Amino acid sequence: MPDAAIFCEASLDMGFFYTPLHLGLNLPGMLLAALCVLQAMRHVPWKRWQEPTVFSAWCASIIVLTLLWRMRVHIQADLHLHLMGLALFTLMFGRPLSLLGISVAVLAYTAEYDGLWLNLGTNILLMAVFPSWLSATLLRLTQRYLPHHMFVYLFANGFFGALLVNGGTGLLAFALHAVLLPEQGISADAIAYMLLLAWGEAFLVGFLVTIFAVYRPAWLFTFDDALYLKGK
Repeated sequence: MPDAAIFCEASLDMGFFYTPLHLGLNLPGMLLAALCVLQAMRHVPWKRWQEPTVFSAWCASIIVLTLLWRMRVHIQADLHLHLMGLALFTLMFGRPLSLLGISVAVLAYTAEYDGLWLNLGTNILLMAVFPSWLSATLLRLTQRYLPHHMFVYLFANGFFGALLVNGGTGLLAFALHAVLLPEQGISADAIAYMLLLAWGEAFLVGFLVTIFAVYRPAWLFTFDDALYLKGK
């Protein structure tokens, strides 16, 4: 295992980019991922997506996400530590565009770094569909049950929501590694470091969401001025 100083700069790599998986998993994964992508395309807010700087920010986020995943610390086959970026992507662009953007990042990562194309559907489900769905669900719950206030949004979604999305996706990735690759085993220390780093990344996401809410609200699709600021 790498030393603790290195772990402070990273988070979990969740995908199965280099380990062949059974076709009985990959083929249904491809079909389900394609259906999720098509469904997301039907709900893309195209008009808002075309506003000045928004499309450029979305494209830049895909590039940054792909590079972040490559800046990693190796643990074992298809298990690395690095920044996730998934919770921030979903908070910025909402569920449909984040699902599409992260899927493009998975596609780009597979092409650029010689990943296994048969695993593409499984990776999209794990790295795009699940975290974007979880983040959107948490957003709906906070809007329904918590006061409509800017600080509630920043803390409940920008910090705690990011923590739950990154930690939950990391735990799901560990569970899938344990089930699909049982011969490799999972270190308890790796799980502990992943949860600790999900906490650290949540601080970073909360900071960036606050900056975007003030200076670049057009990039923050999940922040509604009328809901969180009007009359406050």
